[in-house]
Amino acid sequence: MSSFNQTIAVAYLARGADKDWLQSCERFFDSYMRNQSGVKHSLYVIFKGFMSDTGVVKAKALFNSTPYKPIYLDGDSLDIGAYIEWASMIDEDLICAFNTASEILAPDWLSKLTINLGLPNVGLVGATASYESSSELNSTFPPFPNVHIRSTAFMIDRKLFLNITEGLKIDSKVDAYHFESGRESLTRKVLVTGKEILLVGRNGRGYSPQSWAASDIYRQGAQNNLLIADDQTRNFSACPWNEKREFVVKTWGKYIENNRLLRV
Repeated sequence: MSSFNQTIAVAYLARGADKDWLQSCERFFDSYMRNQSGVKHSLYVIFKGFMSDTGVVKAKALFNSTPYKPIYLDGDSLDIGAYIEWASMIDEDLICAFNTASEILAPDWLSKLTINLGLPNVGLVGATASYESSSELNSTFPPFPNVHIRSTAFMIDRKLFLNITEGLKIDSKVDAYHFESGRESLTRKVLVTGKEILLVGRNGRGYSPQSWAASDIYRQGAQNNLLIADDQTRNFSACPWNEKREFVVKTWGKYIENNRLLRV
């Protein structure tokens, strides 16, 4: 079935536990309204981790000018836990999840993700990806190069996502890090099924892992091909050159092209 014939759910996580949640929600909503998605979808806003009803009311008010479906979740099982709960509550075919810090940078963002997810044998697409490894800090993580789609903005078949996450508990940030880039990461579990993963750029192209370090997307040059920004991409843009270089080496190592390492 063509991905454009499938129903699509987009989730934005409004996480009240974040100190700057209001600014983040405003930034995402402005970017969502400013950039046409390019494909029909249902927008869900997941309200989670708020300390009071007042905060929820204020967050809801931000989205009143566009159709959306609110989802209220208790506790704070972090981003991945929220996506798992949400995915089990809806019935759309495909899901696209954004974390609280996400910001859409270009029009037709959803059609670009959807087209690439609909390519033969593709099981997961994302807006940023990395070879970075946390093995130096925790030996249970895979060594570099640790290929993984970052969980800040990704798209996947809903049933595949639920099958992969069945029984998974996200009780800490370490659990979330393992799900993003550990030995049992979302990426690795998709690859085990025999499906491929793609990093999607602002230009609409899907990049296979061997091309990530030359995509001009995440922690490369001016990140001109970035489709969805987040805290890490904004931090990279704001860093002085010497810190940028450290991030580039940590993320891509020897695989980065020299001109992309130096062109900042």
